[in-house]
Amino acid sequence: MKHRQSIAPHEGIVLSGVSKTFGLTKVLHDVSMTFAPGTVTGVLGENGAGKSTLFKILAGIYEPDGGAALRVNGREASLPLTPTTSAELGFAFVHQDLGLAGSLSIMENVFVGAMMRKYGLIDWKGQAAKVRELLAGLGVDLDPATPVQDLTQAEKAVVAIARAVYARGRGFSTLLVLDEPTANLTGVERDRLFEAMRSAAANGTAIAFCTHRLDEVMTATDSVLILRDGHVVMDAPTKTIKDEKELARHILGRDLESHFPVRASHIVREVKPAISVNNLSGSGVRELSLEICPGEVVGLTGLAGAGHDEVPDLILGSIKADSGTVQVDGKTARTSSPGAATALGIAMLPADRKRRSGIMSASIAENLTLASLGRFTRRGFIDQKREHKSVVKAMELFDVRPAGDPNMALATLSGGNQQKVLIAKWAAKEGIRCLILHEPTQGVDVGAKRTILEQVGLMAAQGVAVLIVSSEHEELSHLCDRVLIMRGGHLRRELTGAGAKQITEQCYVAV
Repeated sequence: MKHRQSIAPHEGIVLSGVSKTFGLTKVLHDVSMTFAPGTVTGVLGENGAGKSTLFKILAGIYEPDGGAALRVNGREASLPLTPTTSAELGFAFVHQDLGLAGSLSIMENVFVGAMMRKYGLIDWKGQAAKVRELLAGLGVDLDPATPVQDLTQAEKAVVAIARAVYARGRGFSTLLVLDEPTANLTGVERDRLFEAMRSAAANGTAIAFCTHRLDEVMTATDSVLILRDGHVVMDAPTKTIKDEKELARHILGRDLESHFPVRASHIVREVKPAISVNNLSGSGVRELSLEICPGEVVGLTGLAGAGHDEVPDLILGSIKADSGTVQVDGKTARTSSPGAATALGIAMLPADRKRRSGIMSASIAENLTLASLGRFTRRGFIDQKREHKSVVKAMELFDVRPAGDPNMALATLSGGNQQKVLIAKWAAKEGIRCLILHEPTQGVDVGAKRTILEQVGLMAAQGVAVLIVSSEHEELSHLCDRVLIMRGGHLRRELTGAGAKQITEQCYVAV
């Protein structure tokens, strides 16, 4: 997507001298940047680099330290902003979870809290026409009456953009901030979203595109801005950047040969596998059978709707199976009882970490020891000193940032550091025979991704059977001993030694 225009010096959103301090910690250091109309700027950085803080200042949620300045199309804007003044300046924000109500229609989602009225009544016809106009401006033709839950992930993302645009009540946004909008999308869906981004940019919107997928940065942006430890360390046209390795080097401050660790296979060929799934059916999955040996890492993938995303919950029992069995070391688990599956040694990390995996209001320590409190309990009391020592060690091992304070609420950490804590929770539990990870590196930066995958590899080396259900085919190709391909609810292919390209191709052609 290349559409850089000739921008006059007075145009665009110009930030200068932006710093932000929380207590004794300075998280932004004299940051200056420009978002030009009609262009897409990739905003990169590790989790905790300062990106979220910067955009919360633009959204009117945080107040910057003194000395900051903001100009919008040549006009001085007073800081700090409020959410209202931010919206009046034309700043719109679309977050990773999108925040849509699935049971409501596209039209109701776009107009939530701002229904158009005529003679005191809701103007349904006028609203439908406005929604069609907004969606057409983003290159999409959808029926405004369609329930959001019936849309593809890419279509949902476009609806979220349309809602952000309409929240201003006029035209396209001055600045549209997209925070990890492609995290849940397939390759085809990403292309469709990029088309919507092109349409918005063509209407003069400056787009800030936050992503951890470096291949997207190289193909979908006009310029790149990288934050590291609250400092701007790169601000350059995308065409001047050699490759993804150069981006990773600036993000991390060091060379990174690969985003993925080298893992030696530690498969233990026993008479019985660690876990056996036999003819498991339910929720669109049909007669799934697979076995994973101790120390083996198996990947499971497919196109959207192939059935692979339902497999983790079917195995654990959080989705009731219609038929089939799950066995751990030869013992059968009830397929409608997550407690029974966990007791036999199955652990699962769901894709939705905020709602299903972690307790966001609880501390790092409480989340880390949630699955293994028995290790620290004596005569009904928790040995807090022993627990604290274990938590600090786990935080160091998984490089949880900021370091040293286990009492911080999990919600205060960046997404990547939350994920480290939640995987460390299972690493700390004794007796795990099979670890199921559903999109374990979704929304995670390159440094955190490597740390997480290294620790997963170490768990496999200790004899744990690992099942990774993921749409990240390059990740699967580097980490897995085998990759299983699903299509139409059935297991269709088994690949060994396959590269990412072959995995993707097989997802499309498996029959």
